Amino acid sequence: MESEKSQETVEKESETVIDFQCELSDLVYGMDVVKRSLGSQRDMPILSGVRLQVKEDTLELASTNLEMSTICKIPVSNSGEDGTLILKGDVLAKLTQRMEEDGQVRIKYDPEQDEQVELSHSQITLDLFRMAAEDYPEIPSPPAEPICKLNKEEFRKAIKQTTFAALKARETTRLSLTGVETILEGGQLKMVATNGYRMALKTIQPAESNGEREFLIEAGALSEWDRILSQIETETLSVYASEEEIFFAAGDIIFGDKLIMEEFPEFEGVVPRDNDLPLHLHRSQLLETLRRAQITASEESGAVLFKSEEGGSHVNISSSSPEKGEFEEEIELLEVNKGDIEVSFKAEFLIDALRRMKTENVTFWLSDSDTAGLLEPTEDEEDFIYVCMPISI
Repeated sequence: MESEKSQETVEKESETVIDFQCELSDLVYGMDVVKRSLGSQRDMPILSGVRLQVKEDTLELASTNLEMSTICKIPVSNSGEDGTLILKGDVLAKLTQRMEEDGQVRIKYDPEQDEQVELSHSQITLDLFRMAAEDYPEIPSPPAEPICKLNKEEFRKAIKQTTFAALKARETTRLSLTGVETILEGGQLKMVATNGYRMALKTIQPAESNGEREFLIEAGALSEWDRILSQIETETLSVYASEEEIFFAAGDIIFGDKLIMEEFPEFEGVVPRDNDLPLHLHRSQLLETLRRAQITASEESGAVLFKSEEGGSHVNISSSSPEKGEFEEEIELLEVNKGDIEVSFKAEFLIDALRRMKTENVTFWLSDSDTAGLLEPTEDEEDFIYVCMPISI
C-alpha cells in the first residue's frame, strides 16, 4: 500500500491546476460509498470534507471521522495536474444525486483564477467551497499482507447474524458490548456479539487464512461496511489488521475502523451444553406467533411465556399486560415434547434472531425457567447459534 503523503506535498498539490472529467454515475457511486464515514461539521469542521485526490487517470475519494475511514477509486479523464481537493462531503453527495441526466461531470480548480472549485454537468455550473487540504487528517493505510480472504456473501450474512445482538454506543458505557468479537483460528472465522442478555455466534470458513488473530470490531462499523458491500459485485474481500485498526478491501474500496481496545466478555461458558428439552418448530410459524404475542406483552419486560407438557405435540405461547390485554396461541411441534416446559423470554430478542435465519425449521433447546435457551437452525445453518436469557415474571 502507498505511504501517506507529506504535509509539504499536500500543500503543493493544493496549489496545482486540477481539471478532470468522470462519469456522473461513477461520482454518485463513489460519494455514496465514502459519505458513510464523513465526520461531523459540529465536532471538527474539516472532517465533514471529502478528499478528492486525482492521480493520472484515477480519482481517489476518501473520508474519515477519525474512527472509520473509507477510500473509493473511480476512473477519470485527467486534463490537469495530479493534486488534492477537499470539498464539503454532504454538499457534493446531494448535488450529484440531484443531477438527473447521465454523462460527464467536470471538476476544475485553478488557484491563480479562483479560490472556489468549479463543477459542471450538462447545462449546470456550480462553484464549490474548497476546504484547506493541509488541515485534513491522514488516513491510515492497510498492512501489506491480508490476514484472510472471505466470501463476500458469507461475510455479509455473518454481519447480519451478529451485529444485531450488540448494544448501541448510546446504550452503554461498556464499549466491549458494542462490538463483535472476531476470532481467526483453526482455519475458521468466529464472530460473537452480546448485550449481556443474549448472544449471537456465527462461524464462517475463510477462502484463505494466514495465522491466528483476535480483534473486537464496533458493530456499527460492520453494518456500514455491509451497506457498502451491497453495492460491490466482487465475490471476495480481503481483511487486513494492524495493532489498532481493521481494514476491509473489496474491488476499488478500502474501509477501515479503529478496533475497540477492551476485553470482550468470556462467552464459551455462556453457551448452554446440557439443555435436554428441545422444541422443534417451524421457524416462520414461531416468528409470526411471537410477533402477535409481542403486541400484548408488558412494556417493561416484553415477556412471552412458553408452556408445554411432557409428551405434548404443541407449545402454548402467551403474553399479557394490564394496559393491553392477553394473548394466547398454540403452535404445533414437529416432534413430541420430552418434558414439562414453562419459561419466559423477551419476545423482541427471539424475533430478532428468527428474522435473521432462513431455514424452514429451528430447534429451541431449553432446560428450566432459570437456564438460558439455545436457538439454532435445524438444517443448513449449523454454523449459527443464539443464546437468550429467560425472564422471571
